Amino acid sequence: MHVIRTEIRVFSTFCSVWSSNMKKAVVLLCVTLAVVWGCQPPDCDRKDCGTCGNACCSLSFHLDGVTSETAYNAIMMSLKNGGADNRYRFSGGDDLRPYNVSASFILQGVHMTLVHHYNDTLNFVLKDDMKPSIHPLGATLDAFSISQIAGAYCDDGQNYKNLVGFVKGLNMKYTETTMAGCPKPT
Repeated sequence: MHVIRTEIRVFSTFCSVWSSNMKKAVVLLCVTLAVVWGCQPPDCDRKDCGTCGNACCSLSFHLDGVTSETAYNAIMMSLKNGGADNRYRFSGGDDLRPYNVSASFILQGVHMTLVHHYNDTLNFVLKDDMKPSIHPLGATLDAFSISQIAGAYCDDGQNYKNLVGFVKGLNMKYTETTMAGCPKPT
């Protein structure tokens, strides 16, 4: 009987040590995955959790001193050339001016995350500014990014980073306004 109690005690000690080490391993794994799979700084401080059902970000940029046509050509070429981080792709675009609508141009692209795991869809609409008393000569770029993966409820700031990183790469002077999602940290 004494041997059985000793074996049970040894087994119990082994299980508690193993359980403690497993907990540490699981925590370490979770931290590692968050670092590897999450948004890579800078510009990851504007996390969105489900604003569009999925994680998304909608920003408006006033582009100073350029027409919508100039901005359209710059955005299209940047998407076709991979953007600032070489992970953007051009999906399509069109000139809307012949249709007498409020927008001048529309474009779509895709951004692949750093770990080449996830794609996010980007939509852009350009308008010439019609109120020079409010803004100096320029164009308005309405930009939207949404996570393509189903169930991407929180994005660690990736959709904000997709948009602001792309616009920074255009090397145009701009003013940014948040339209929906990706709130500023409090």
